[in-house]
Amino acid sequence: MSKYKEELIIDFLISRGWKFVRTGNLFNYFSPPEQLNLPVDFEIEIPKYLKEKTGFDYYINNLIKELSNILSLDSNADDLSILFSKDDSILKYRIFDAETLDGTIPFQKHIESLEGFKKVLSQAVTFKTTNKPIFGTAKFEVNSYLNRCKALQTEKGSYVTKLSIPNSEIYSTVSVIDTNSINNKLFDVFEFVKEEIFNTTTLVEINENYIQDISELLNYELFYSIKDLYSKTSINNIELQLSSVEKFRRIETTKVQNRISYFNRYLKEIKNLLLELVSLEATGYIKRLSSISPRHSSNNEVLIVAEIANTQETIKVILDTEEYIEAIEAHKHEWAVRIKGKAKQGKTQLSIKELELFEVLKK
Repeated sequence: MSKYKEELIIDFLISRGWKFVRTGNLFNYFSPPEQLNLPVDFEIEIPKYLKEKTGFDYYINNLIKELSNILSLDSNADDLSILFSKDDSILKYRIFDAETLDGTIPFQKHIESLEGFKKVLSQAVTFKTTNKPIFGTAKFEVNSYLNRCKALQTEKGSYVTKLSIPNSEIYSTVSVIDTNSINNKLFDVFEFVKEEIFNTTTLVEINENYIQDISELLNYELFYSIKDLYSKTSINNIELQLSSVEKFRRIETTKVQNRISYFNRYLKEIKNLLLELVSLEATGYIKRLSSISPRHSSNNEVLIVAEIANTQETIKVILDTEEYIEAIEAHKHEWAVRIKGKAKQGKTQLSIKELELFEVLKK
């Protein structure tokens, strides 16, 4: 059984602009794209995989060495070995701030950057799974995706983190998720944030039309996690690369700290408008009951703890008498409750200002 897959190698070459020239009994021949500035008659031979023939992997190992010299900007030998053997993508993020120029990074900053990027990946999965601009939840899909990610050997060049991320399908609770589309969505959103927030000098007017115009890219929690990746770690400059057999993408962001205050204002306006437009739907457990006289009070306050957008949130809800009595039973028996309604953001919690649904999920 060969380590490498002929179809992945050919897909990689075609996606990088190589042209199929001819086929022979044992090899397919490809010519390079013009931008590589190789000799006019230069070709590479891709052996045809035949079970009865040995030496396929040996030949591909030599091919990888040759290609890694030709495609130094795109993929090194380690990357090509992964791309040619499994249907994964390689994601790199390089921090090139002043304190990382020698290839080292403060330990705490390293931990915070990893946690920050994990949240970015989690929110990208949630966004692609739910297509919601805010309040999406996709715990199963997020865990499935992250469990298939692997940390790879790092490289020289400031401070580089390299991950092998999945390209195969994830079976969600409602559909099959193409992880390749998740990876591309992540880069689409990063490119949008770079141009719309980091590089712009024009203040955008955030209204319903703007929300509609950017709906394909808008997810509040993903935007917020990207902001945190820079702000919590005081990172200024990051280069991102996504390499697969289908494409190569690169994004470079610089001097981001100068734009964090604007990013925070942008996020606040986006969230305030989304809270008016999008109902919060959540399932959780009652944390506290606060009514003194539920049969006569109009302020039957309940605090509910629920996971929203991969984060545990506390939600304040005001219930009528019958709903509050149901809430007492749910709290007593530790039953989950489902709520839906327009929400308002407080300092430490969300409040439902227009309750549309309160339901006890009895076991």
